[in-house]
Amino acid sequence: AQFAGRLVKTYHCLCSGRDLGYFGSESARSAPLSTVKVHGAKHSRVVPVGGREACTSFVVKASYHSMEPHQRLQECSFTFVEARPITGRTHQIRVHLASLGRPLVSDAAYGSETHGGDSQWCPRLFLHCSRVTLKDVDGKRCHAEAPLSSDLISALGVLRRVDVVGA
Repeated sequence: AQFAGRLVKTYHCLCSGRDLGYFGSESARSAPLSTVKVHGAKHSRVVPVGGREACTSFVVKASYHSMEPHQRLQECSFTFVEARPITGRTHQIRVHLASLGRPLVSDAAYGSETHGGDSQWCPRLFLHCSRVTLKDVDGKRCHAEAPLSSDLISALGVLRRVDVVGA
């Protein structure tokens, strides 16, 4: 807890399934998580009781559909999301989105079997830490930013952007 209250991370991710909302819409997922070791690796899940509280805020940045019916695109709809974990639990963003029925693209651990074809057009988990903000001991904010990597930009290029403007 060395950085508790002083560290803010912003992620960009692409999730499968119907849209999470219109462009710019904001939402949050608050659900307790429990972490266990499965075959030596940590794995988290939403639990009704006994877990540690976890909260993630989301902002819809874009909506996408596959450009044409593709055997390699298992889902037709995708949402590009900015996610900010309010708490810092293991795999929190991945678990929260999967629990909403919107697993991240190419997520072998938390995606359903129907999303197995994602790796054919997206070579890795579509989760990118784009900004880290840290308050130093004097309260001054420092931040670092990282643009979306070329492999994830290429994955977006396989899709057609179809944003729906909200009222």
